[in-house]
Amino acid sequence: MQEMPLRQAAALLLDYAIRIAPPASREWGQAMRGELSFVEGHWAALAWAFGGASVMAKHALISLLIPGRRGQAILYDGGLFARNVSLRKALQVTAAGFVLATLLFFAAPPFRQAVGVSLAGWNELLRITGRNGQSRLQALAKQAEKRRDPEGLVFAAARLADARESSRLVTEAVQLNPAFDWAYAVVAVRHPEIPEILEWLPQLAGRDPQNALLDFISAESIDIAEGTKPSRRPRWEPREVNPAWQSAMAAAFASPKFDDYLDRLRALDAGVLRRYAFNDPYAVLSGEDEGFPSYAFADCQRFAVSILKAGKSLEARGDRKGAAEKYWSVARFGQIIDSRSRTDSERLLGLTLQTEAYWQLGSVALEGGNSNDAALFAYLAATFEQSMKSLCPGGT
Repeated sequence: MQEMPLRQAAALLLDYAIRIAPPASREWGQAMRGELSFVEGHWAALAWAFGGASVMAKHALISLLIPGRRGQAILYDGGLFARNVSLRKALQVTAAGFVLATLLFFAAPPFRQAVGVSLAGWNELLRITGRNGQSRLQALAKQAEKRRDPEGLVFAAARLADARESSRLVTEAVQLNPAFDWAYAVVAVRHPEIPEILEWLPQLAGRDPQNALLDFISAESIDIAEGTKPSRRPRWEPREVNPAWQSAMAAAFASPKFDDYLDRLRALDAGVLRRYAFNDPYAVLSGEDEGFPSYAFADCQRFAVSILKAGKSLEARGDRKGAAEKYWSVARFGQIIDSRSRTDSERLLGLTLQTEAYWQLGSVALEGGNSNDAALFAYLAATFEQSMKSLCPGGT
């Protein structure tokens, strides 16, 4: 008799949290809502709902308070014109969740797990290591190994903080099912120090040769290797451009696609969660907020600057057509990243590249006497620039 009202309360709480969550977290919230019916036990279902609602409320609040946080400040809604989450709604869902927790905390011991999940949801903000989530992931990995379950192994490998263990698990998963070799890229993004990356890249390139993500991973490996080499140059003098790095970045900008494989990772989540009764929403979400290597943003900006400088040199010599082609190459790549972005860092990179390129294209058009194109490019640049500020107020 009591189970139905409790499940209704759990469903209502998740539904309301999904409404106020940033778009990037909303898809994950829908998955949590779908899995609710598979959670056994009415108290466990309520704990699951509260944990998921707490994570989404945290993301909504952080997107307002600290919009520059990676993976959290997704204020766009599928287009250029953002509609910010209402602070009142974010506070309402947070308050509702905590009131519900207060009323039911002493009613059943299992509900204490929900409070643990809600506190764990603030780990990133407070820079506290999520040890509980890691221990649960390790336990899941052991079960997956016993079952010889590649999906469970990939799920854990993508979220474990231990780089060596993550590498071992993803290698085992691919041995069990070669179709999961895309998970090499997911692990490489999270643990760029893994030496096995150099072995994985050729295999990844063979299955997805036109994916810019693989060139990002390659460029980051070169960055890391360069950073560890001793140099006689004074620290204030920049290093010479590594030809291998330049080649990797040129290949990335020439790529017709960008795929971070996060959609594939999310596709296997539901089955793994159900199979192993894994009920730590924060641990699940923590594996889905890194789409490309941490060096990729700086690498892309650095390479884009070199292309834009080359374009300006052509422009100074009167070659406006050649200059425009350089600028368009940056804008085109920004469009590719933007159109496939699943995290705010990817979205911000796409916006940044397009903004810089459109300002230059506007200048070329104006010099060529094409005032209509110049006005259009200026409008596009200003629009993308405003979207950038929405994602990262106070940033450059």
